[in-house]
Amino acid sequence: MPGGVLDALADALVVLSLALLVVRPAAWSIGLLAAQAAAVAALAVVVSHGPGAWVAVAVIGITKVVGIPLVLIWVTRRTQTADAVDWAPWAWILGAVIVLLVRITLPTFSAGLKADHAVLLGTALTVLLLGLAGMVTGRLLLGQVIHLVAIENGLYCVGLALTGGLPAALELGAAVDLLLVVFVLAWLSHHVHRLHLPLHVDELQQLRG
Repeated sequence: MPGGVLDALADALVVLSLALLVVRPAAWSIGLLAAQAAAVAALAVVVSHGPGAWVAVAVIGITKVVGIPLVLIWVTRRTQTADAVDWAPWAWILGAVIVLLVRITLPTFSAGLKADHAVLLGTALTVLLLGLAGMVTGRLLLGQVIHLVAIENGLYCVGLALTGGLPAALELGAAVDLLLVVFVLAWLSHHVHRLHLPLHVDELQQLRG
């Protein structure tokens, strides 16, 4: 496994995940999400090798590099959503704390793994936790969808680190499920906007009745 390439991709994933916490423009957030998915696809090639890796690249490329970003772009245009993320001055601090905690505890939960796999596992958990932090702290519905996809990217990388490559059927099933979830949330966003409500998850209670 090319260690230098793996380290570069791992660092890129962490930087992109941190950026997703704080970048407000919706177009930028969607672009960062697509870039994150592309980095995950590259990791699949580096870690898995063989024909299965290219199946993963095809699935990730179709669903998360192209499909989901197109759906999210449709949402931003239909709802005229300018921002995807609520601006929080402490978001960088939260992200830095997550990265630091994972780095400190990495030797404990990666015991027994090869060095490269341990690095990938640490990166995967960082991406997952940063996505979870974005969902917990954010209030914009579009941002919730973006961080949901980021969490799935982290979970996929956990699978890569622990197994060295997931079965193609599992990858395809998970990707299709995620695409359907994003489509449903996008459709919900459209109808919330039609009711002249802000796309904030806290405001969805106004749909009652």
